[in-house]
Amino acid sequence: MKGKKSDPSFISFFISECVQAGLETPDEIVARAKKKIAEIDEEIKAVEVAKKTRSKLLDVISSFEKPVKDKTEEAKLLPFFDLKYPDLCKSICERVKTMTEVDRDQETFDNNTNFTIKQLLECQVLSRKIERSADCIFQGPRFDEYMKFVLHEDK
Repeated sequence: MKGKKSDPSFISFFISECVQAGLETPDEIVARAKKKIAEIDEEIKAVEVAKKTRSKLLDVISSFEKPVKDKTEEAKLLPFFDLKYPDLCKSICERVKTMTEVDRDQETFDNNTNFTIKQLLECQVLSRKIERSADCIFQGPRFDEYMKFVLHEDK
């Protein structure tokens, strides 16, 4: 093919196969290659027909099965699965759950905990407010959703 490098090892292997099958002239080898290409083309056409049939069969199945649950609810939970340190997320949320708020200025957190709190703030599991020069974290708008669906807990 023009613009494409040939595979010398495949060419050698194919010629060796042809010679072992009793084909010795270049015309016979070319004819066999053309025959193989035609066979491959037929297989590709059959696969294309099978793909179309498969798609139509899936339509048949979906028309008889119960409607699938709304995926938008599940899609809302996807950011929770990207949270790093899930055990630390759980312990932070359990701590916030038992307290009205946690004063971040009074606590000393390691880097992983600060990172986890930042993630939980970004996902709106936690919220923060600065009051009287204190940085406090408390339950965010998605706190209950996180506790219920990710940690399998009810409030």
